[in-house]
Amino acid sequence: MPSNEQQAETLIGPLFMLLSCVLFSAMGGLIRYLSVVDVHPFMTAFIRTVIALFFLIPTLHKVGLSGLKTKRFPLHFVRGLASGTTVITGFYAVTMIPLASAVSYSFAAPILSTIMAVLILKERIHIPRIMSIIVGFIGMLILLRPGAIPFSSGVAAALVSALSVAIAIICIRSLSQTDKPNVVAIYSLIITLPFSFVFALFRWSWPTQEQWIILILIGFCAAVAQFSISKAFSRSETTALMPIDFIRLIFSAAIGYMFFDETPDIYTFIGASIILTSAVYAAHREAKLRKVTPYD
Repeated sequence: MPSNEQQAETLIGPLFMLLSCVLFSAMGGLIRYLSVVDVHPFMTAFIRTVIALFFLIPTLHKVGLSGLKTKRFPLHFVRGLASGTTVITGFYAVTMIPLASAVSYSFAAPILSTIMAVLILKERIHIPRIMSIIVGFIGMLILLRPGAIPFSSGVAAALVSALSVAIAIICIRSLSQTDKPNVVAIYSLIITLPFSFVFALFRWSWPTQEQWIILILIGFCAAVAQFSISKAFSRSETTALMPIDFIRLIFSAAIGYMFFDETPDIYTFIGASIILTSAVYAAHREAKLRKVTPYD
């Protein structure tokens, strides 16, 4: 029977994952609120990036300029563009469609990254992975319901955000083999900064004192959430953590209902559940395969 210390150690990963879910959901609500008080999401995305860089300054000081040397800058650049696209489109999506819907579409990222891993990284594809992709696609159709609901700019932005997250995942999987995580994160923010600044210029407005407080909160939530999710995955298996990610949908739906009078329909929860289930199954099968064939 496991000791109390062993049980506590087992809970560390899931608790950090839960914290990241709460913070990401709160961040979505704050972004939506800022859009209501006339701060465009492009502005929010740029300022969030500046604040996130500020939080990473101690890390930059720790590694030094020599620690930023890399032979894989082109891939860092692609990852940075993908992250910048994620921030721009993701922030825009949560201001245009219900928060729960925006989160539901984000669950497609693991499915898309599985497809890219096969096409780009030439990973082997087995029947279970094929089935998970098909099931995930069915979940997307339930969410989108072509012909039944209008296809809006917010939905398009959410889908682009999921695709860019998938691209970033593929880049990180490759970069992590040669470069340290903090170096990957710093390059991502450095490249995202001018990218987001270009978009912000078209919607530029100086925030009020109250808006600055909320923007700093968004940056804080983003920084702590990223730290929490990294900590979670360093302590627990992906298969144990991915089901917890569904809590983001519950929190986001609650925030949308309480503060923005949003009531997500049952199809949002059904579609999101199917997509997330297929992603969890794919991750579980992949973990089993890696134990048997580590170099697969």
